[in-house]
Amino acid sequence: MVRVRIPPSPTGLFHIGTARTALYNYLFAKKNNGVMVYRIEDTDKERSKDEFEADISAGLNKLGLTPDEGLNIGGDFGPYKQSERTDTYVKYLQKLLDEDKAYYCFCTKEELEEMREEQIKNKQPVRYDGRYANADPAESKARVEAGEKAVIRLRVPNDKEITWNDHVRGEVTIHSKELDDFVIARSQDDPLYHLTVVADDHDMEITHVIRGEDHISNTPKQMLLFEALGWDIPEFAHLPLILNEDKTKLSKRKNSTSVDDYLDGGILPEGLINFLALLGWNTSDEQEIFTMEELTDKFDLGHVHKAGAVFDLKRLDWINSEHIKAQIEADVDTFYDKAKPFLEGKLPDEPEKIKELLKDPDFAGRFSKLTEIAEELSVFFEEDIDYDKSLLLHEKFKVDEAIAQKALEGALAKFESLEFSSSEAIKEAMKPLVEELELKPGQIFMTVRAALSGKEKSPNFSTLALYLGKEKTLERINFAISKIVE
Repeated sequence: MVRVRIPPSPTGLFHIGTARTALYNYLFAKKNNGVMVYRIEDTDKERSKDEFEADISAGLNKLGLTPDEGLNIGGDFGPYKQSERTDTYVKYLQKLLDEDKAYYCFCTKEELEEMREEQIKNKQPVRYDGRYANADPAESKARVEAGEKAVIRLRVPNDKEITWNDHVRGEVTIHSKELDDFVIARSQDDPLYHLTVVADDHDMEITHVIRGEDHISNTPKQMLLFEALGWDIPEFAHLPLILNEDKTKLSKRKNSTSVDDYLDGGILPEGLINFLALLGWNTSDEQEIFTMEELTDKFDLGHVHKAGAVFDLKRLDWINSEHIKAQIEADVDTFYDKAKPFLEGKLPDEPEKIKELLKDPDFAGRFSKLTEIAEELSVFFEEDIDYDKSLLLHEKFKVDEAIAQKALEGALAKFESLEFSSSEAIKEAMKPLVEELELKPGQIFMTVRAALSGKEKSPNFSTLALYLGKEKTLERINFAISKIVE
């Protein structure tokens, strides 16, 4: 059975990169009737925080990436928190020491720095020189038992090609001469990342490791550990980096990197998931808008890109607007419940009128975020509006004060005798004004739209008139005329 894992470190808020990795693992597991395991890598005792762990767990659920097994869920391979698995790691460390596949190193910081400086001076690769590799194991053990501090290093073969067939990058080979005898524990009871992740992947029967390309350099080291411990090696897939628009690695200095920043900013979970899926992957048919079911059906690691994926906020907005539109069309009541937290305190508690507005075709695709809904719809609920009269003038359409007054007075006369039955009926009834006033359509209808909304951007004039109602429409046209003639 396919078993993948999502093993974040709780040293920060739920990150966009972690979410993308979790999504690809989730889709791969679902596509192959497998299991996604959720565990926490909290060996960084100083930076790991309970609040970050809670944020990651909540974030996975918000995005619909609920794991099948793991922390807060349960399963047969726990515990799912590295801080609770130390005894297991100690056992494997001792096995490596007993079999002379690892050894104690007593180098001080000063010795290591001196070693480094000498290698740089001699233009040699900077790495541990193996000075304790041939020490007598019994003597080293006695020194540790006497209280001397020592790290534990893995013996790396001198002449070995380490090769794996990466599901994204194809065959990758790294020679062992590029590695040194790397540290796998600070002490017998303080294991480090490489040992803990290998032990967890083995004990939890992980078959596929799907993670970011920044882990490629870790893979040969971990493969050596799997081999040293006599375990089967899982398959690997290394995902492309997520980049800022300037092609640098995604950073919070240039973009928000917390998932909650986007959800709290009005991005739907479905929209964010769709966007993340396309950060490094696509289908052969170039489909861009997906449900989770469609993603699961079409996902294939073979279509994951090698090159970095640019985090394009405009594309995120467009994808989210498509999901908003689809959800309104499918079930406006359910959508309203999702949008309600973004409307409270900004619009009156008039759900039926808000739903009616949302369903109007003129609003289809207008909202790229849930946060924009209240701003867009506020025009229909405001008692009084005010603006500078320059809003009614338009250089592009050559609308000066005289033309604006002519357009508004002509529109007022039409509105006074008009039945407000539908947006289309209002639009058709107003069209004769173009010939009657000998003006261009934009000169009339852009001016009327500005008068009814009091904003630079708003729905078309006929939609505004319909939902404002006749009384409010006439009131706002009269107010606009007064602005022009004052």
